[in-house]
Amino acid sequence: MTTNTSTWLARRCASGFVTATVLLGLACGSDVGVGSSTDTDTGTGGTDTDATMSATAASMSASATAGSMSASATTDATAETTDATATVTDTTLDTSASAGTDTGTCEPGLVLCNDGCFDVSNDPQHCGSCDEQCNGAAECVAGNCIEGCAVGATLCGVECVSTDSDPNNCGSCGNACGDGEVCGGGACLGMCPDGTIQCDAACPDPSVDPLNCGGCGQDCGAGSECIAGNCTCLAGLESCGNDCVDLDIDPNNCGECGNNCEGGGCEGGQCTCADQNISCEGNCVNPNNSDQNCGSCGNACDQDFGFCDNGTCACDAGLDDCDGTCVNFDSDPNNCGSCNNDCGDQPCGGGECVANCDGFPDQCGGSCTNLENDPLNCGDCGEVCNDGESCNGGQCGN
Repeated sequence: MTTNTSTWLARRCASGFVTATVLLGLACGSDVGVGSSTDTDTGTGGTDTDATMSATAASMSASATAGSMSASATTDATAETTDATATVTDTTLDTSASAGTDTGTCEPGLVLCNDGCFDVSNDPQHCGSCDEQCNGAAECVAGNCIEGCAVGATLCGVECVSTDSDPNNCGSCGNACGDGEVCGGGACLGMCPDGTIQCDAACPDPSVDPLNCGGCGQDCGAGSECIAGNCTCLAGLESCGNDCVDLDIDPNNCGECGNNCEGGGCEGGQCTCADQNISCEGNCVNPNNSDQNCGSCGNACDQDFGFCDNGTCACDAGLDDCDGTCVNFDSDPNNCGSCNNDCGDQPCGGGECVANCDGFPDQCGGSCTNLENDPLNCGDCGEVCNDGESCNGGQCGN
């Protein structure tokens, strides 16, 4: 490297001007294996080399500045897009870590959920976020569950509107009426026509308008039709609350209103469960952690001291499970030392059937126990601690 080049690099290393990784390694003494062309004197002179290096550094600095400006512009544009979406619908895409997602191992545009990578903008099973599932045959549009529109309504963007009366979509999507105008019969007018009612700048016919059925703001919703001012479910659908649903396929109303498949699907009115869940009485449950269906349907753990641990009923510390009931092997006369070991007329102490409770601090019926630490007899016989509590010094607590 020429003397002028060395001097130039020394000045810029000392001032911190050289910031690019490769240039730093080359200029400040690190062996990065860029090549030896920089060390070769091509005969153009030190002045040309100095100029070339200066131009390179300037170009890199300009690129970094442009990159920063581009990132800033992109961020601003994204913020504007998000704000615009929020004006259309209350539901926005949630791909943040707080929603339990991680895009680190998915392809760009996808979100990592517990069951895989998904495009939450259009996946009806993960619509807007990993945990949001659309009902029945609803579609996912821009992260919003769209169940379809009532008969006579039109989908404009992600919103169902009545183009007959909507002043912002009068006659067609996006056709907004001017100030002082109203929308009636699909046309912008100076006043509402006969046979309609006025709802702000909308002039609906309440006998047939799907979004103002029988009165202003009475939205019939998907799967229904406004007939003579009443919202009526279409053939094959049932009314569940304010919704018209297909009980054969709706995972939130599978077979009957309110029967939620808990993350599974619904086929023929029966819940089909996802992943490791199983169907118990029409509901999807996880047998690994369901206290009422631990390992299999109907296998319930002790409601006071039990819990389901990986498909097996377990008990709080100091107790053992016997057919769904938590007992104390040390003092239970019906399960003395092991399940179903009945001491008969003898008490149980220390896990053995004994003649009497001599040598034990306390006796409660057929149990030789210690009221200081027995959660089933804490401080006094029959004083049972709450679930998750232990007995210390005759007092229940955590």
